[in-house]
Amino acid sequence: MVGSILIASLFLLLSVNHITGVYIEQTEENMIDLKKVFLHDTINNLVNEIDAERKVYERVYASMVERQYSLIRGNMDLSDEDFLKLLINYFEMTGDEYWTILIWEQESKQAVFDPANLVGEQWEGDYKQFLPGLLSYKIIRHGKHMILYGVSQEYSDNMVKEKIESKIRNSKYEDNAYIWVNEIIDYKGGDNYAIRRVHPNLPETEGTYLSTDMTDIKGNFPYLTELEGINKGGEIYFTYFFKKLNSEVISEKLAYAKAYRDFDWIIAMGIHLDDIQVYIDKTNEDNQELINQFSMILIGIFALLLIISFMVIINFDKWVFRHKKKALEQEANQDSLTKAINRRGGIVILEKAFKEYKKSGEGPAIMMFDIDHFKQVNDTFGHDVGDQVLQKIVERVNHVIRSSDAMIRWGGDEFIGVFHGLSQENAQYFAKKLLSSVSEIEIECEGSRICPTISLGIAYFSPLDDAYKEVVKRADEALYLSKNSGRNCANLIT
Repeated sequence: MVGSILIASLFLLLSVNHITGVYIEQTEENMIDLKKVFLHDTINNLVNEIDAERKVYERVYASMVERQYSLIRGNMDLSDEDFLKLLINYFEMTGDEYWTILIWEQESKQAVFDPANLVGEQWEGDYKQFLPGLLSYKIIRHGKHMILYGVSQEYSDNMVKEKIESKIRNSKYEDNAYIWVNEIIDYKGGDNYAIRRVHPNLPETEGTYLSTDMTDIKGNFPYLTELEGINKGGEIYFTYFFKKLNSEVISEKLAYAKAYRDFDWIIAMGIHLDDIQVYIDKTNEDNQELINQFSMILIGIFALLLIISFMVIINFDKWVFRHKKKALEQEANQDSLTKAINRRGGIVILEKAFKEYKKSGEGPAIMMFDIDHFKQVNDTFGHDVGDQVLQKIVERVNHVIRSSDAMIRWGGDEFIGVFHGLSQENAQYFAKKLLSSVSEIEIECEGSRICPTISLGIAYFSPLDDAYKEVVKRADEALYLSKNSGRNCANLIT
């Protein structure tokens, strides 16, 4: 009997060791999978932010073109000569680099004012050839002259690129992770196929040319692998050996890269696998102590623990996995700057709210707001002060809303609030409370006082909605109704 128990106990100990090995292997796979999710979501959140910023600049420059049009229209009663002289003097005096302007005489088809040299030496007199490159523009006829002016897509995109590049360089992530950007010149590869645009780990190499023939310390071709993956599917996970951030240590790195073809950018992020291994080893070390304790008990009470041990180990494995997964998911769903929920997490919340509305007919209030004149704050005081304004506003809003409500950073300075149980009758009152609370913020900077305000748009789900995006669209329309109504106010669209 004793021998049978000893043999059975030995068998169990060997079984536990086998299960421990499987557990360690599964833990490593799970950790790598979660890190892949983190890399994927971080890059895609940045891509979404680029798209949002481009829309913001598009609206800004469209508004500038309209304002300029109103000024020009006010002088249409002048003679052709005086009107032309006034217009040229204005654009020469302002010298604003964002303006693209061309003035030509219709009869001769000759350009009389072309500071950007759009026409060059030969021109057929067809202004339409310049329109595709303009983000927003106006064409005005006065006497024998035609005037085309606007803001180019290239200029607007360059503004977005500068803002995103600054954000990447100033962003901090755990495990010494960082984002880098390569700009593709030739998608076929070869020498000088790309330029290193942003690289926080090697800032001194920014602007240098890259080649797909470059290898890492192990002879791998990371740039070739990355480019082939981008050309094939627009994104890729791959590994290679590279220097750690702020260190001379070279180790294997897991990277995720995604193409943003409008800019010819490859945006990538990576994590060193040995950093993950340290975390896995510590987790397994802690778990091994518990497993050893279970093994000692199994020797004494084999019959009972034969069943319990397997259940405990399996359930413990699931608990550890869920715990770590939840922590990583919270990190992946949180905006690193404002600590609000990021766009990825926000989409999950909005989809869930829409499904509940379809079942019960009761839905939350959806409020979209952005910061009035936020670009002016960034341009005047810098992005660090702009980030402080974002943080202060989110902090103030969180003091007003309930713990059951959700505050989502939708992109740039645009936020969405999801407020359960808030009726349409009380929505305006609640919105005014938010406006009042934010308007109390004061930030001292360089001898100036910044007193930010926000504009709000409110909407509710409708039985005609097919997806959450439709209520977001209505909230966005209500927001811009508030913008056009003088800002620092709220509007509701049902």
